[in-house]
Amino acid sequence: MELQFSAPFDPDLSSQYLLDAVPSQPAVFALFPRPANGPSLPYLGRTRDLRRRLARLLSKPQTDSRMLNLREITCRIDYQCVGSSFEAQWLLYLLNRDHYPAQYRERLRLKPPALLKLKLKNRFPRCYPTRRLSNDGSLYYGPFPSQLAAERFAAEFLDFFKVRRCVEDLDPHPSHPGCIYFQLHMCLAPCFVGCTDAEYQEEVRRVAEFLDAQGQPLLRSLEVERAQASQALEFEQAAKIHRRIEKVNDILRQKPELVRNLRDLHAVVVQRGAETKSVAFFRVCAGELRGPVTLTLDENVPSPVPLDKQLHQLLSALAAAARDGPPSPSTPGSQPGSAVRAENHGLPSGSPSKLSASANHGESACVGSLLPRRAASLSSPPLWEHLSLLARWYYSSFREGELVMLNPDQAIPHTRLIRICRKLLSAGQ
Repeated sequence: MELQFSAPFDPDLSSQYLLDAVPSQPAVFALFPRPANGPSLPYLGRTRDLRRRLARLLSKPQTDSRMLNLREITCRIDYQCVGSSFEAQWLLYLLNRDHYPAQYRERLRLKPPALLKLKLKNRFPRCYPTRRLSNDGSLYYGPFPSQLAAERFAAEFLDFFKVRRCVEDLDPHPSHPGCIYFQLHMCLAPCFVGCTDAEYQEEVRRVAEFLDAQGQPLLRSLEVERAQASQALEFEQAAKIHRRIEKVNDILRQKPELVRNLRDLHAVVVQRGAETKSVAFFRVCAGELRGPVTLTLDENVPSPVPLDKQLHQLLSALAAAARDGPPSPSTPGSQPGSAVRAENHGLPSGSPSKLSASANHGESACVGSLLPRRAASLSSPPLWEHLSLLARWYYSSFREGELVMLNPDQAIPHTRLIRICRKLLSAGQ
C-alpha cells in the first residue's frame, strides 16, 4: 500500500527545508533505502511528532552518537498523518503486511485472541476456550481480553446448563463410570447413555441461545419459574430461583460488551481524525475491520449535507466493501483497504520540498481511498488478525475513541454517532 504523502530524500543536499515542511503531528511513516542489489525493505514506524522523529533519524549524525541514523541510506520518505493510535496501528499493520509478509505478525506481536468455541460437528458438543479459529462449522464467541477471562466466563455460565465438560471423545456405554459433574447433577452424562442424542442437542441449543441472546432467554425462563413459585406460595423455591437470577446477572455484567457471536459482531469504531474538525470511522462487519473513512464537521462549507446522510453514505460504503470479500476464519478474504482525505498540509506551491499526495480521492468530498500497491501478490489476512487488533485497542487501559455495537440487522444509530463525534471534537480542543 502507499501512504498519503511521498517525497525524495537526498542526504547530499540540504534537507532542513524538507524536514521543516513535515507537520509536527502523529503519523505513520516509511523510510525507503537506496536499492543496492535489488529492492530493499523500508524502515516503518509511527510517532506522535513526525517532524521531531524524522529530524532524529535523518539529521547529520553527531560524533560518537550511538542513536539510529538513516540519513546516508534513505532515498524516499512516505508518511500519513493520523488522528488516533488505533488508526496508526491499523495503517502500520497494513504496511507491515505489504512489505514484510513473512514477519509482520512477529513485528507487530500479533497473536490470536481468546474465544469460546462451541464445536457442533462433534456428536456431543462442548463449549471451551480456544485461540484457534477455523472454518469447521463451529460457533465462536469473543474476543475476550485473555484466555483466563474466557475460561472464567465459561466455567460460570456453564453451571446453568448440563453439557459435558470432559475433553475425551465419547463412546457411550452403560459400563462407563461417569464423572464428578454427573454426581453433582451438572451433566446429562452422555458417556454412559444417561440421555438421548436429541436431549443432549436440545441442551446445546440452549447454550447457543444463551450466548447469542446475551443470556436473556435463560433470564426470562427463570423469571417465569419464580413467578409460578410465588403464586403457588412456594417462597423458599422462589427465593432460590431469585438467587439464580442474580447470579446470571452477575455473570452477564462480567462479560465485556465486545464479546459476541463472531457472525453477529457488528460495530462502528469512532476516532478523532487527523484533520481539524474531523472524525474517522471504522466499520466492523462480522469481526472484519474496514476503514477508515473521514467525516469533516466544518460548518463553513458552500453546500452543507445533513450529517445523518453523510454518515449513512460513509458507513454503507464500508459495509458494501466488507460484503465484497470478507476474510473467513481459515480461508483468507479480501485485502483490507483504508480511506482518507488527501491534503498538502499548507506547503508552498512549486517549492522543491513540496510533498506530493499519493492517495486517490473518492467521489465524496469527505472520502478518499488508500489502495494496496501490491494487492494482487498478497494473500488476504485471516479473520483473527482483525479480531486481535480490535481486542488490543478495546481492552487497552489507554483506549481512545468510542465503540458503538450494532444489532444483527446493522442499523446505524445516527443520532448517537453524531453526539459521539461532537464529544470527541470538543475533548480535543
